[in-house]
Amino acid sequence: MFKKSSVTTSSGNQSTLQTVVLIASMFLGYTMIYIDKLSISISLVPMAKDLGITPSQKGMIMSAFFLGYAIMQVPIGFLNTKIGSKKILTASIFALGIFAALFSFGTSVIYFVLIRFLSGALAHSGYAQSVSKEVQANVPVSQRTFANGILLSSSGIASILGPIFISPAVQNLGYKQTYIILTVIALIICLILVAVIPNSGNGQANPSSQKIANANKVSLGKILFNKLVWLLLICDLFVNSVMYGVINWAPSFLTSDEVGFTLTQQGKMTSVAGAFFLIGALGGSYLVGKYFADKERDVITVFAILGSVALFTAYHIPHGGAINMVPMTICFAIGDLSYAIAFTTLLSLPLKRFKPAEFAPSYACVAMGGILGGFIAPYSIGFLVEKTGGYASVFTSFLVVGLLFAVAIRFVPKNYTPIDAAPAMTEAEELLQQEL
Repeated sequence: MFKKSSVTTSSGNQSTLQTVVLIASMFLGYTMIYIDKLSISISLVPMAKDLGITPSQKGMIMSAFFLGYAIMQVPIGFLNTKIGSKKILTASIFALGIFAALFSFGTSVIYFVLIRFLSGALAHSGYAQSVSKEVQANVPVSQRTFANGILLSSSGIASILGPIFISPAVQNLGYKQTYIILTVIALIICLILVAVIPNSGNGQANPSSQKIANANKVSLGKILFNKLVWLLLICDLFVNSVMYGVINWAPSFLTSDEVGFTLTQQGKMTSVAGAFFLIGALGGSYLVGKYFADKERDVITVFAILGSVALFTAYHIPHGGAINMVPMTICFAIGDLSYAIAFTTLLSLPLKRFKPAEFAPSYACVAMGGILGGFIAPYSIGFLVEKTGGYASVFTSFLVVGLLFAVAIRFVPKNYTPIDAAPAMTEAEELLQQEL
């Protein structure tokens, strides 16, 4: 799966087994991240009935998470460069568990909005960029698309396991007990990450190492004047607007009076769609990395269009009744498969095009676009549902935004100067090489 790294460190070569274990542990954390994002859309269905939460208030709760996520994305990016990705990774999962427990005690909309805001700002904001930094530091360029695809496929795993286990748990145990269970799982994963992820060597007191770190400092101004950062930010905004719109509102749509499925039925439907997302993330990233390494723009364009049309078609299938579950599920599955390929291919571009010294803050800026998409989509969809009394305008917006994504990716330069083929060296390794 992964070849042995060509970089020699003071602790020896990074072995294939070590790389696989590293990817596997970060995969667990990523799965927990996505399950936490997914659980809110499921738990809000009974919460809305019990606490009288309106569609626009549901949108506020979901959007508050992404607002906190967006605000802290760039600061966490610079902090990541300063203190190292391991600390950010482990602290993120630990904080996720704490905020999940706190969420279970909520009784008011304001409280839920605050907890989700803090969860986005302090728990989720640093995980994705820290994982990508670990991939860039430990995996050769030629294998980063596939490695990134494996990690992002955790969204598919979460989409399969989440509805299957969370929907019945929320329905039978209640959302309070469900979030306590999620807290325990998150803390166990945190301990695994602490044990598995190697120390990066950040924060050393060696004066020579500090000089190297100072020389590699990147200003925010330099990042913001990078045209590629803005183009990828816009693309990430569009793709996440659709993806998080579907993730957050599919349970409400499928269980609404307009459609009429039960919470358990929608769980089965979204689990099937999640399985196709998993196939798209893994299979797509492998095929793109192996056969379409220089044609990422074309891949993204094709699948952005296909996925958008599939989601638009899903709404226009006759609603309600078990007979309509199959064709509607197929449309959602094609949509998830297509967006998985487009999304993982898009997020492989920063791994190939941003230099190691600039990676964390550059990736943070790109990710902020996606997070803003996640912030805008839930609230705007809640507003549309409340004003129109249905979901027709929502699925039309998915089509429009998806087509805009297909157009925007064409502006990303096709030709670029590749970064070094070998994984990035840590500061300690750079110092050792200079001394030799």
